[in-house]
Amino acid sequence: MLDESPAGKIRQFAASLAGTDIAQLEFRTAHGDIFLVRRDVGAAGTAAPDIDESAPATAVAASSVGIFLRQHPLRDTPLVEAGQDVAAGQIIGFLRIGALLLPVAAARDGVVLDVPAAHGDLVGYGATLIRLLPD
Repeated sequence: MLDESPAGKIRQFAASLAGTDIAQLEFRTAHGDIFLVRRDVGAAGTAAPDIDESAPATAVAASSVGIFLRQHPLRDTPLVEAGQDVAAGQIIGFLRIGALLLPVAAARDGVVLDVPAAHGDLVGYGATLIRLLPD
């Protein structure tokens, strides 16, 4: 018997997501917004990718003045860590401007080299938030 409650549907979506290479899924329902993140992507215990630190890094810069958030305010863990693979368009942080949260997305596929901006830092337009190496 299928669980048709909102929590049951979330469990069904999460189970479906586990069989894919999708790391994040966000959608809106009549009951509110749902944001699912697979924690097993780049999880502890997996081999860290080899990082060529001599390759030119791409800076992911702040698109506005704001407060940089490495994690969503309702979550306990950062969206990305050094050594983690990211895909173009993947949300890798947020800029908080008052009550507004602007997503910070990876402009290209790559590997997170480092995160120079700390969670909660006030950043200016163009400040480097995250540095990516080519995949």
